[in-house]
Amino acid sequence: MIYSPSIINLDMNLNPGRFTRKNTLFLFAALVVFGCAATSSLYLESANLKYVKGDYIGAIKDLTKAIEMEPGNFNAFLKRGKAYSNIIKHDLAIEDYNTAIKLNSTLAQAYLNRGIEYINLEKYELALDDFEQTLLIDSNNYLAYFSRGYVWSMIGKSNDALEDYTKAIGLNPVYVQAYVNRGNLKSYLNKFSGAIEDYTKAIEINPNEANAFISRAGDRAITGNINGAIEDLTKAIQINSSYTELHFQRGELRMIAGNYTGAVGDFTFVIEDDSTNSAAFFKKGIAYINLGNKNEGCKNLVKAGELGYIHAYEEIQKYCK
Repeated sequence: MIYSPSIINLDMNLNPGRFTRKNTLFLFAALVVFGCAATSSLYLESANLKYVKGDYIGAIKDLTKAIEMEPGNFNAFLKRGKAYSNIIKHDLAIEDYNTAIKLNSTLAQAYLNRGIEYINLEKYELALDDFEQTLLIDSNNYLAYFSRGYVWSMIGKSNDALEDYTKAIGLNPVYVQAYVNRGNLKSYLNKFSGAIEDYTKAIEINPNEANAFISRAGDRAITGNINGAIEDLTKAIQINSSYTELHFQRGELRMIAGNYTGAVGDFTFVIEDDSTNSAAFFKKGIAYINLGNKNEGCKNLVKAGELGYIHAYEEIQKYCK
């Protein structure tokens, strides 16, 4: 899985400026007076505008021009590193963060960003070193605690991960992803009630956080709250209706709850998205049989068998003679 800086919402101060004709004329007049510094500023501003629009390659080109004119501008390297990160050029991003750090060894954001790139390259020890350095410079950097918590969880140090997620939450009590990640870790440790509390808090902060609903649904199902789990998956589907796997999961839970009509609807949605999903045909067939519709049930079971779902033939023998 790519650990994306967008997930932790890094602020690179890439804010678009607004140019009127008057502003543009002023900037070109200033260029005559101030030379390269003004020219590099123009490229930096252009890069900012392109970055915000998602034109990362264009931003990189402008930032490269700015760096050529002002090679000591550590912010230009920092921003270009972030742009490289967004096009999954982790090695190039690290090179730019290295240069930014050489130019300004107290630049906490550069250490943080480089640590994130090391996560993506699965170089966890290097990532830990960078997050440690970030916190030495800025002890209140909640993103560094959050990111370090992620690394701890990846290398099996769950208690350290829980501690860092908790620190991140203490520094930023409305940081939704920290609650979700801490909840996921608690769930992994079979601390389901604590996990559900974290997911619930995340939802209170952001009612459109689909991942919190999905994770809470899983833990509610495990703890026997099937209807609550169905409600959570329904909410997640409302937030992201195209996520086919959620329909499959809800269909399975509806089967457990005895809502076979609803289950048929969910498995039908899955099949419409992927007509080779043998498990969906199988589940839909069983749901139809439970509704007393043997004809449709057997038709779907046969299709599941044709697609390679071997257990379908056992049910065919049982129900479709």
